[in-house]
Amino acid sequence: MTMEAYVLCDRAPDGFPDWQRAIEALDFGLTLQPSRELVRHQGHLPATWRGREVGFEVNPFTFADLTETYDDVDFVRPWPCVYAFYFSSLSGCVGAWMAIAAWVRMNGGMAYDPQADRLLTAEEAVRYARAGIDSFDETMAELNAAMAGSTGSTGRADT
Repeated sequence: MTMEAYVLCDRAPDGFPDWQRAIEALDFGLTLQPSRELVRHQGHLPATWRGREVGFEVNPFTFADLTETYDDVDFVRPWPCVYAFYFSSLSGCVGAWMAIAAWVRMNGGMAYDPQADRLLTAEEAVRYARAGIDSFDETMAELNAAMAGSTGSTGRADT
């Protein structure tokens, strides 16, 4: 199942280096691995975190399409710059939310999680990303313990 999240802001980052610096300022440890300039980027964005692939899709989106899809949500005001993030794994979710939090904190604006129906300020998005990291760590510990217990091995889950 693919999930989505949105960044709403007045402008996009100037480029991947600025976005990467914003991620580093939050000490997330996420590394974006773009193959083209941000203004031309569309689709999968490879990223790594703790030695694992945590990439996600990121695409320009229109505010009109967002408000048409989520017509019951008050987005506070019209936003000239909207990007859609798509992910389908737990690790992709964590990667996307770290990237989203850094983007929104760097440029102002808001993030929207339609699965939870939550519109987040920059600081709320940072807390949301950190909570996602904590949840990921707990889930991985539980999976690894279950795998070790059921197989008698030291198997490691990799989600």
